[in-house]
Amino acid sequence: MKSVLVLNGSPRGKKGNTQKLVDRFLQGIRDTNENINIDQIYLKDEHIKNCIGCFTCWEKTPGKCIHEDSMGRLLKKYIDGDIIIWATPLYHYNMTSILKVFVERTLPVNKPDIIKKDNIYTHPQRYELGNKKHILISNCGFPQYENFSVLIDEFKRITGNRLSETILCVEGELLRVTPLESKIKWYLDSVHKSAIEFIRDGEFSKETRRTLKEPLMAIDKFVEMANLSWHVNEDYGKDSEDKESKAYKFLKLMALSMNEKEAKDLDHIIGFHFTDLDEEYYLTIKDEKCIAHRGNVTDFTTKIITTFKVWKEISEGHLDGPKAMMEGLYKIEGSLQFLMKFNKLFSSNRGKEEKGKSPKKVFGLNGEKWLAIGFIPWNLSWIFIKRNMFLGVWLPFLISLGVLIVKRNSKHITYFEKLSFFYFCQLIFISKLNSQFINEKGIILNYMAIGIIWLTSTITSVSLTGEYSKYRYDVSMENNKIFEKTNKIMTLFWAFIFFIQGIIVITLKGYGLIKYYPCVYVLLLVAGAFTKWFPNWYPQYVARGKKLFIKP
Repeated sequence: MKSVLVLNGSPRGKKGNTQKLVDRFLQGIRDTNENINIDQIYLKDEHIKNCIGCFTCWEKTPGKCIHEDSMGRLLKKYIDGDIIIWATPLYHYNMTSILKVFVERTLPVNKPDIIKKDNIYTHPQRYELGNKKHILISNCGFPQYENFSVLIDEFKRITGNRLSETILCVEGELLRVTPLESKIKWYLDSVHKSAIEFIRDGEFSKETRRTLKEPLMAIDKFVEMANLSWHVNEDYGKDSEDKESKAYKFLKLMALSMNEKEAKDLDHIIGFHFTDLDEEYYLTIKDEKCIAHRGNVTDFTTKIITTFKVWKEISEGHLDGPKAMMEGLYKIEGSLQFLMKFNKLFSSNRGKEEKGKSPKKVFGLNGEKWLAIGFIPWNLSWIFIKRNMFLGVWLPFLISLGVLIVKRNSKHITYFEKLSFFYFCQLIFISKLNSQFINEKGIILNYMAIGIIWLTSTITSVSLTGEYSKYRYDVSMENNKIFEKTNKIMTLFWAFIFFIQGIIVITLKGYGLIKYYPCVYVLLLVAGAFTKWFPNWYPQYVARGKKLFIKP
């Protein structure tokens, strides 16, 4: 088994920009499905003392340092590793001091003699290290690749001129800007691809090398964004003018981060009233360009009323927008169209490759069609359960079983489909014990059972109408709190309808009017009209700062 050792010298460790590059590279290695062991070391978390140049590791205890710290364990990992990934942000044109301390403490792997090798005087190695492959991963805040020249030269020396490949990302500060993740995805995809190529071919392709040297965005645009970001993230000053300046700069930064491809054919004016600043701004989106402006605007498409702090947290991905709306942290005037497109225009993929796509259809059928299929067994049972045991019990059981079999490999079997099958299994069992009971009470049982199924689904992660209606939306809607609550209310409404139908049947039977039983289907028309109206009305209701009593 091959082993990969990652030596991360970033002071930020797992939260650093360098780690974002490392994560994508390691994911590429994993995606090769090769038998490779990966060991990540965050040097900031290790206890490594400075080398004091005593040469004890050469003279008194060959190969062993005088210090008793983490280095003994780490040095063994370094010696045993097949692929060494050196990961460091660029600090003053070189590696971090954290990684430099580690490099200095690798002195025990050498012997004290001086030899000439490839026209260079060096020390012979105490261990066989010549078969190792070395990869350098780094990023810097400057936009020019030449800033890495000192770092490259140093690692060529450190590795004995065996530096296999490098991933050196300029404009690296953009890696931490959440709204830009969709715009720099192409670079991280190249990092992922480079790992696959390295494991498969032992090197990066020429095309990948060229891509990895490209800046994340046009240099002039990057410089403007970088300068704005520093001022946006400063603490608020005491005077309102300073606050206003930061809000305006943040909106300019937001405008620069817009995904032009998603803005095609859009013509929006987005107003902002930041209540904590008592100031107003607006964005214009037209011709695939977004521009920030100061002041009030009356002909807006959408207007957002909130505090600057809340909007900044939403825009940076630290606060869930729909959830914040549900909690009354901001209000909307005008159209909700902008909010429906916000994630695609400004937000990130959050690591989801499928973002922006609808959930995959099962056998070409969307959710609503599968819901219609799911109701077939129930409709058959309602119609025939009093007259024909096969058509009213066994056939519904067989159809519900067939649905499970057909969808068994799709990972899209719903709560409704599972419990429908379970219910008709129980119905068969009861019919064997007392068929007369089924003939007399079967219709009522059906209504109460389906009502319970729909009611209990509201305590699951996704209520039943959400399970089926999600196919009409972007996959990100699955975690949208407004979408979740909208469907929870609709599911409760349908459960209520089923219970009312059952009660009506009981009442009709009690008064000997069971022949009028088909009248209960009128309630389905009511439920259908509600289902068509409510998903459009409710988000608008919430956007105005209103609330219903049902908790999300």
